[in-house]
Amino acid sequence: MKVYRPPQKVLAEVERVLASSRPRFGGETPLDQVVEILYDARHYFWIGIYLVVGNQVVRQTFRGPVPPCHTFEFGKGNVGTTGQTGILKVIPDVSDDPTYSMCFIETKSEIVVPIKISSRVLGVIDVESDKVNAFGYGERVLLKHVAQRLARFLSVRGRYLVRGAAEKSEAKRKADVQKSAAAGDGQHR
Repeated sequence: MKVYRPPQKVLAEVERVLASSRPRFGGETPLDQVVEILYDARHYFWIGIYLVVGNQVVRQTFRGPVPPCHTFEFGKGNVGTTGQTGILKVIPDVSDDPTYSMCFIETKSEIVVPIKISSRVLGVIDVESDKVNAFGYGERVLLKHVAQRLARFLSVRGRYLVRGAAEKSEAKRKADVQKSAAAGDGQHR
């Protein structure tokens, strides 16, 4: 039997994790811990945290089935749209939403919550459910509060995670450019 932990206890646990975290490289991050807390406490089908890097949002951590979608360009899908606009989006039935980028056939509803300070979007929390209309008022409030805590964390103590995401994205871009150049050299011989 699934037991849902009360939102107040979930939020308190998230706050404890963010307050006690220390920078560690190569291991579990505070973002991993927050996703785990939410996944276990609220029994979501899938949950992920993405950070804004340039003009895209890049997945940092998730729980649930392995998704095919790792990165969304601004304006693409609900994750990319929320990353660009900073506006919370609730999709009661994804089959009625032309913006939804299907990653899982089981997904019936979705909520995408911006992680932002003032008007600056740092990332998004993406939650998917295998039930239609799964994100009522209580769930929305909980996720908005978690996003606020994450925004404060990422703008101060967790800056190293934002910097690391940007550095990793830049390294991947450079590797892709080199790979493309090497493939181009091979075609002209």
